[in-house]
Amino acid sequence: MSKLYLLIAVFLTGCQYSNPGGMVSGKASSIISQATESSEPLTVLSITGSLCLIAGMVLLVITRGQRGWFPVIGGIILVILNYMVAKYDDYLFYPLVACTALISGAWTYKVVRQILLEKKTR
Repeated sequence: MSKLYLLIAVFLTGCQYSNPGGMVSGKASSIISQATESSEPLTVLSITGSLCLIAGMVLLVITRGQRGWFPVIGGIILVILNYMVAKYDDYLFYPLVACTALISGAWTYKVVRQILLEKKTR
């Protein structure tokens, strides 16, 4: 009977989390909402990657290792992508801006050339 009371007590408290460092404490839903409201720009990748990893691990346990590898691999990729973007943002964004500028310039050249050719044929 005491096990039943213990189970009911755990169920009624919900997903309670306490951090001994005092940084974040409360229910799991409030922790996620605090993480998304923080000033870190890449928390979406961290939260999504973590949820994918957790879902993949649950699927691996439920299916005895047959399914769940795709969410685990996707979660790991998202966490690594988060780290890479946070750490090497200059090396990633400058070439991206340069490539975008080249593509925009080439597209503009093509459109202007097409307009001029249509005016010349009229």
